[in-house]
Amino acid sequence: MLEFFGREEPRKTEFEELTLPYLDSLYGFALVLTGNSDDAHDLVQDAYLRAYRFYHRYQPITHYKAWLFTLTKNLFINRYHQRAREVSLTSLEIDDDAPYESPRDLLVAASGRHEKGLFRQDFDWAMAAMPEKLRLAVLLKDVEGFDYKEIAEIMGCPLGTVMSRLSRGRQLLKKSLKDYWVGAPPLRPAEHARTERV
Repeated sequence: MLEFFGREEPRKTEFEELTLPYLDSLYGFALVLTGNSDDAHDLVQDAYLRAYRFYHRYQPITHYKAWLFTLTKNLFINRYHQRAREVSLTSLEIDDDAPYESPRDLLVAASGRHEKGLFRQDFDWAMAAMPEKLRLAVLLKDVEGFDYKEIAEIMGCPLGTVMSRLSRGRQLLKKSLKDYWVGAPPLRPAEHARTERV
C-alpha cells in the first residue's frame, strides 16, 4: 500500500516510525469518511504521500496523529466531498435521559462473536447514516480517543462546536443503537421498511 517509501532518504526511517503506528486508525477514519475500502485506501495513501512530502513543515506543537488525521480530513474534503451524500436522522426522537455508552464499551459488552459482528454492522450503518460533521466528532472522540482540543484542530472549528456536534452525534447514535442497551439487535433498513408496511 505504501510503495512510495522505496526512496532512500535520511528522514524516511524517522517518518515511518512516527506515522506507521497510526496506519490502521487512519484507514478506519478514511473508511468512515469515504464509505468504501477502495476510496479509503486511496485517501490514506494520498495522505501519507502528502505527509511525507511536507514532513519538514511539521511542527511538534501538534500531536503527530492529530496532524495526520487533519491532513486526511482536508484531502477528503478537497477530493471526495462533492460525492458524499448524507442521510439525515434529525427527525428521530431522542431520550436525553438515557445514559450514553461509547461504541467501544458496547462492543466489549456484546456477549458473543455473532453479537459483536451484528453490533459492528449496525454501528457502521448508524455511523454512515449520521451527518458527516456529527459522525466525525463521534469517531474522533469515542473511537479514536482524541481530546476535545485535538478534535477542534482536526475539524477546524471552535471547541464549543465540537462539544455540540459530539452531543448531537452521540444522541443519534444512541437512538440508532438503542436496542443494544436493552439486548436485542436493531432493525436494519430493509426490516424497518417491512415493519412499516404491516
